[in-house]
Parts: sequence; C-alpha cells; structure tokens
Amino acid sequence: MLSDSEYMLLEKMDSRGIKKASLDEMAERLGLDKSTVASLIQLLQEKGVVRVDEKRSRKYVVTEKGRKALEEGLPEERLIKLVGDGVTGLDEIKNRLGPESGVAIGMARKNGWITISRGQVELNVPLEEALRVAGEKRKILREIAGGGSPPSSPYLKELIKRGLVKEEEEVEKIVTVLRPLQQVLEEARVEKGRLTHRDLKTGEWRRVKLRAYDVTAEPPDTRIGRRHFLTAFLDTLRDIMKELGFTETWGPLVELELYNFDLLFQPQDHPAREVHDTLWIKEPVYGDTSGLEELLERVREIHERGWGYRWSPLKASRHVLRSQTTSVSARIITGKPKPPIRYFTLGRVFRSDVVDASHLPEFHQLDGVMGDYDISFSDLLGLLSEVSERLGFKVKFKPGYFPFTEPSVEGYVKLPSGKWLELFGAGMFRPEVLEMAGIDYPVAAWGFGVERLAAAFYGIGDIRELYTRSVDYISNFPARRLA
Repeated sequence: MLSDSEYMLLEKMDSRGIKKASLDEMAERLGLDKSTVASLIQLLQEKGVVRVDEKRSRKYVVTEKGRKALEEGLPEERLIKLVGDGVTGLDEIKNRLGPESGVAIGMARKNGWITISRGQVELNVPLEEALRVAGEKRKILREIAGGGSPPSSPYLKELIKRGLVKEEEEVEKIVTVLRPLQQVLEEARVEKGRLTHRDLKTGEWRRVKLRAYDVTAEPPDTRIGRRHFLTAFLDTLRDIMKELGFTETWGPLVELELYNFDLLFQPQDHPAREVHDTLWIKEPVYGDTSGLEELLERVREIHERGWGYRWSPLKASRHVLRSQTTSVSARIITGKPKPPIRYFTLGRVFRSDVVDASHLPEFHQLDGVMGDYDISFSDLLGLLSEVSERLGFKVKFKPGYFPFTEPSVEGYVKLPSGKWLELFGAGMFRPEVLEMAGIDYPVAAWGFGVERLAAAFYGIGDIRELYTRSVDYISNFPARRLA
C-alpha cells in the first residue's frame, strides 16, 4: 500500500532512471525539496522498496577567524612584517595590532621568532624563514576555503586548536532501489483521501484504496485571537464612565510631588511620602515649576496655616512615579474648569509594595471628579452605587479618612464567597484643596483599585493571576459580559 505522494515519487524516480543516488543528488534530479524526498524515502524504506545507507566522512571548514587571517594575514605574520619594517617598540606594535596583539606575540615567541627586551622586539630568525612558515599555514587555509582537502602538514592541528579551522563530520545518505520500480508501480495499491478526475479518466481508480475516515475524531484545536481579559475589563470601566457622562483625561506617569501630594493637602512629612511607599526618579531629581509661582504661593500659605510647618517648594518640585491617579484630578481642578465638571482617568500607578495576592508594585487606578455648585455627598454615594451595580456588585460604605477629602468613605463589595472586599475610597475635596486649586464650588472625588475590582469581577482570588504568562490560562479564561 502506497500513499499518493510515495507513488508519485516512485514514478519520477522510474522516469529518470534513478536506481542509486545520494539524497542531495536525488532531490536535485527530481526537482523536489530535500526534506520532502527524505521523509518519503524513509517511508519507502520501511516498506522494503529502497535501502538507505549512511556514508560518513570528515571535512574541514575555515572559521570566521580563519577567513580574517586569510584576508589580513596571521597575527604573528603581521607582527614580524612590522618588525621587518622597523617597528620594534612593543607599545607601538600593540597599538598597530589591537586586540590580536596578544595572540601575535604569543605565537611568535612560541615559534622562536622573536625576543622582547626592555620594551623592544627583536627577530631571532631571518624574516624570510618566518614568512615561509606563515605562508604554509595560509596555504592550508586557502585549500580548505576553496573546498579542497588540506595538505598533509603538521600545522593543521595548530590551526584547529587556534580556532581558525573547524573539523566536522559529514553524513551522506545513499538510497538504493531494491526492486524494479516498474514492477512496484504495477503492483501497488494507492491509498488516497479522494478521487480525482484523472483517476476516473485513466482507470487508476481501480487500484486506489480510499483512506478510512474516523468520524469520532475531534477537529483540530484552533486558537482564536482575543483580547486579554484585563484589557477587556479596563474597556468596560471606560464604557461605564462615558455612559454616565464623564470625559476621559490623562496625566504623566512621572509626576511632581506638587500634584501627587501637596495639592492634595498631604503634608511633606506624611509617612506616605517616605521611601517605603513612594518611588522617586534618580535623574532628573527636580522638575520645572516655572509659571506656577501663584499656585505655589497658595499651596505654601495653606500648608503652613493648616499643618503648622515650614513648607518647601523644592520638595514639591521633586519627580516621583505617581502613586495615585488623584494627581490627574489635582491637575484638572487647578485648571479652574467651569462647572459642571465630570472627568475620569484610568491609568497605572506605582508603589513600593511587596507582591502578594492583593498587592502589586504597579497597578491601575480609576479616579474621577465631579463638581458643581449643588453637588453633595449623597450625589457621590449615588454615583458609586450606580458604578458598582453596573458591574454586578452589592456595595456598602464605611466612614474613612483621607488627607484630601472630608467627609470620606471606603467602599466595600460583596464577593461570591460572602466576604466583603475594600475596593475604593471617596469623599468631598476639603476646603483647603479647593482653595489651593482656586475654585469656589464643591467637588466630589473617588479612586478605585482596578486590579482588585477586576479580580472580584472575574472571581479571581489572587490578583497576580491577572498578569499570568500562561497562554493556556489566558486562552481558556471564560469571558464575562455585563448583564
């Protein structure tokens, strides 16, 4: 029984009279890819039609270093030429030969060609003799590079040891036909998956056996491209906020402490501004605050009045990796936008946290602000309840404390396990924050920890699973859409 491909290969071999040939020669004469011929010959060998023998031989190849030596000369050869031209200072020779000076000096001394005394190099043998030996070595390299066999020479081992020549084993496969191909073709039954018009027209169908099909076999597992589930969740949050009338805004990842802390009425000696929480930029340490003189003066006055310490504009100008997207909210309100305002930002923040099931040093936050002359704390709670309910969560609030909001709440959602998980903080911006920003209407603000929120949304117990590298885990992750 032959496959269609095996039958066609034997037909071509018979038509070209191939009875014994190497794989390379056979592939060239048949005009086929060598790998295709090799795989079919292996199958035909198992069926006793051909025999494959291996012919092993050793060959020599000039390496990249060897080719360089052919073009420029062996390092020791170049050295003795320099000495022959009158360049005898050791430092000058090292400078001329560069990185190869060590090899050149070592080989020349080993061959007994030179001596070095008081920084001077002297030839111990006639220049012609040294060049003759170097020429014999280069002759070996030329012979090998040209595809020939190396001449018998004691220098061959040296060239191999120096990495100028490489010795390789070459395996040539010789195919021998064991039975007359015409007889094999006449007796063969060909197994095919389908009949062609040619089979029907020529009568070939009479000796064709149709391949059996396993109707119980599963189809191949095809991976279909899809968005990462965390990316899909981020887009879901954006859609919810935009549906509620909010406009997305952005801010820099490398931020001034002024926006990340000071404008949020966080004193400059607050523990959150220490190394165990905040990440600073090594270079440049300070940012440009030119044009912010009026804002800096308001911040200084309110900090010194409210916290009773000497406020430093230099510390406020330091660069940090933003630790909260509330820094974007601070930038928004210092622009004194005309009410009503409804803005949100969704982006990465950075903390000096140890990685565990509920903490990451880099994660996402969803921050938002809404302000108007009649905005109240109850409006804020209503908005947060709406967002939570759209995500399918039951939410409850507890009184909280944040340096920049009063009153403040912490938001908890109920997980399928029955446990309550803290997911966000919110409140009304303190009068000090509004005064520093220079606005005269109340502003409600909030911030969600997105990874915790996504873990609760998908029912994941460890937020590290959101960043797994397992392709199988990501591919098989069940999609979830809002009800």
